[in-house]
Amino acid sequence: MQVLKRAIKPEVYISFLHMYPTTWGTAGDICLIRESIAKSSVSKFVGHKLQLALPKGLERDRLVGCPIIKVAGNVGEGNPKDHKSEWEVYVGVDREIAIAALKPWGFTLIDVDTNVP
Repeated sequence: MQVLKRAIKPEVYISFLHMYPTTWGTAGDICLIRESIAKSSVSKFVGHKLQLALPKGLERDRLVGCPIIKVAGNVGEGNPKDHKSEWEVYVGVDREIAIAALKPWGFTLIDVDTNVP
C-alpha cells in the first residue's frame, strides 16, 4: 500500500486580538479563526485576513463556541494594543505562523531562551 501525500490547501484566516480583563490588568491573545467559521458564527470577528496553509489539529481552543488557534500571548506591561508590547508564542504553535499572524498588527515576538533551567 502506498501512502499518498497531499499538499495542504491554503485557507483564509482572520487574525484577531482577543483582549480580556485579569486580576493584574488587561491581557491579550492574537488568535486565528477560519473565515468560513467566522462567517457562520453569531459573533463578529474583526481583524486582518491572511491566507495560510495550516495543518488540521491546531484549533485546540474555543471562543464563543468557535474553534480558534491561540497563536501568541501578550507578556508586556500596559495595554495589548500598544505596539511596544511583548508577545510570546504559545506552546505547540510554529514560530512562522505566529510571525505571520502578528505582522499585520505591527507586533513582534520576543525571543525566549527555552534552554534556561
